[in-house]
Amino acid sequence: MKSISKSMDPDEAAQAFFGQDDKAFSEMLKKLTMNDPRLTAVFQRTRERFLDSQNS
Repeated sequence: MKSISKSMDPDEAAQAFFGQDDKAFSEMLKKLTMNDPRLTAVFQRTRERFLDSQNS
């Protein structure tokens, strides 16, 4: 995920996080869920729903 110094609205933040390519998202997810791997499934399901809503 790119570092951005300006404030983003929630939709922009969601796009920046969940809209990353698969490799970048996987790398970020690995860092975020290092201490609690149960979160992996939560992030993956949320990303799937986000991407589905973008395609609708």
